[in-house]
Order: sequence, then C-alpha cells, then structure tokens
Amino acid sequence: MMVEIQKRFSDFDMYGHVNSVVYFSYFEYARIQALGEIFENVADTIWFVVAKQSCDYLEPILFKDLVFVEIKIAKIGKSSFDLEYIVKNDHKLFAKGFTTLVAIDKNTKKATPLNQDIQNYLSKIS
Repeated sequence: MMVEIQKRFSDFDMYGHVNSVVYFSYFEYARIQALGEIFENVADTIWFVVAKQSCDYLEPILFKDLVFVEIKIAKIGKSSFDLEYIVKNDHKLFAKGFTTLVAIDKNTKKATPLNQDIQNYLSKIS
C-alpha cells in the first residue's frame, strides 16, 4: 500500500530537512492508513503496541520533495507482525523502516494470538 505524506513546517529542522524523529510519525501515519480498519474493529479487546522500531536514513527529505510511504507486512507471527516501510518518491529513496507490533489483550495486558480475521486482513497487505 502506498500512502502520500503531507509534510508540515514543523517537520523541518534548522538544517532545512525533515528531522530524523519525524520519520517515525510518517511510519505511524502510513500504519494507521493501512491498518486503521482492523485496529478499530478489535479496539474493545485488543491493542497493538510497538515492540521494536528502526529507520535507515538514506537521503534527506527537503521542503520541495513529494513524499510517499510504501508499507508492507513483512512477517505475521503468532501474536505479532512486522511492517516494512519505504519512504520515497519517483526520483529518490529517502529511508527504509521497520516496526514490530504485538497484539495485547486489553484486559490482561499480555500478548494474545492474532485471530484468523486479523491474519486474513494482514495477508491482504503483504
């Protein structure tokens, strides 16, 4: 899935490029666009929490750059799944990122297996 990012003036640092921490908000935005429906459908019983996250910065994003995040499901486990992000446009590859999300039972606050509906939903994004 490809998601267009609308940059904000506050995304930029004193060097004139998008600050490194902002990439994680771009990942979050793409994740919500791709997975928001399933998050909403199970929110009464399951929360998805970030267990691990990383970003490899390849080229700075400048004010004039169009920015898109391509998001893919890299792996589906028993109670977690991995997402890969590619931050790019037609001419540049800005960054690659990775997030592991874990399904947590809202009541017990413990990891819980991904049910079949969740697995099917995630498989469509792979």
